[in-house]
Amino acid sequence: MNPPLPPPQQTESRPPPELRDDVLAEIFSRIPPDDPAILVRVSAVCKPWRRLLSGRIFLSRYHALHRAPPILGFFCEEKALTGPFSSFVRTTSFRPIIPDRGGGGGDGWLIPCDSRHGRALFITQPPLQLLVLDPITGMERPLAAVLCAVDGCGHHDCHGRAYRVALVGTDVAGGATHAAVYSSETYAWSDPTSIDHHPNARVQARRPSVLVGNARLYFLCDNNTSIVEFDMATMTLSVIPSPPLAGPGHEEVCGALLVTAEGGGLGFAAILKQSRTLHQWSKEEATNQWKHLEHVRDLEQLLPYTVGVHLHDPFSRMSNLLVGFADGVIVVRTHDGVFTVELGSSRPPKKVSRRSAIVAAFPYLSFCTPGTSS
Repeated sequence: MNPPLPPPQQTESRPPPELRDDVLAEIFSRIPPDDPAILVRVSAVCKPWRRLLSGRIFLSRYHALHRAPPILGFFCEEKALTGPFSSFVRTTSFRPIIPDRGGGGGDGWLIPCDSRHGRALFITQPPLQLLVLDPITGMERPLAAVLCAVDGCGHHDCHGRAYRVALVGTDVAGGATHAAVYSSETYAWSDPTSIDHHPNARVQARRPSVLVGNARLYFLCDNNTSIVEFDMATMTLSVIPSPPLAGPGHEEVCGALLVTAEGGGLGFAAILKQSRTLHQWSKEEATNQWKHLEHVRDLEQLLPYTVGVHLHDPFSRMSNLLVGFADGVIVVRTHDGVFTVELGSSRPPKKVSRRSAIVAAFPYLSFCTPGTSS
């Protein structure tokens, strides 16, 4: 008979060694910024992780690694029988903090005008005023396109910093375009500057503008044949011609929009109605000459036809199909919904909303990280 086996030795159970903060930061920095909910859930695990993820060192590292902030969604203006109203089309898990002002013919409304550097600009009524909103923190300032005013800022984390607001519009009766700049540091508007030009070339209201550098803003006029340039450094207005839009056989244009060209200059996009093609131009920096880019996209092949009530194709009976632009992405509306199309890419369009009443879309780009709202 074999002797009994000795009892197993009791080994002390030890927890695995804790990861150093620099190792954790390296792991967490790989979390993609286009799904903010992941970082929020990670920060809720324990207080040390929360402190790490909300610290300035990690945030600077995270922004430097991912560079351009992601598109978290679109602030949109929609039309209804009772009047215009605003909505936010989500493309990620991000939910903005938006003040409740009603809309669509109620007691008040809040309509988006622009979105830039982590903030959004709205026009409200009543009272009739402009409102700057940080959708992540919920901070709002009634005043008066939103521009960061901090020198050397990478525009990745502008929350709480100084900013400027450029207001440009055309006097319908007089045909003059006026501009002024608001500073959040002085709480005051600059003296206005004005320019007279063709009365049919009014600056398009609540349409996306383009910022070149940190001082020059461009606004497309109603006739699509001229562009207003506002230089905030010199406080001067000027008018430049848009690219020649007549395509083969002098095709009708059913959508035009200013965009940012490759390299950060001024660009132009337009849809030619008969050929259903999206064309792009880039402006030469030192002249008013435009270069037609070779990359032409056939939207008839890319976007679906509409079924149901509208038996026409998605380009019928719509005055402007291009409703928004940001970060190399153009927003196109059809009877079948709203799609994003990547400029200079062969990727298929992405449907972001089923609503076809959207007439303007301002993409909201920002890093939404733990501690941003604190």
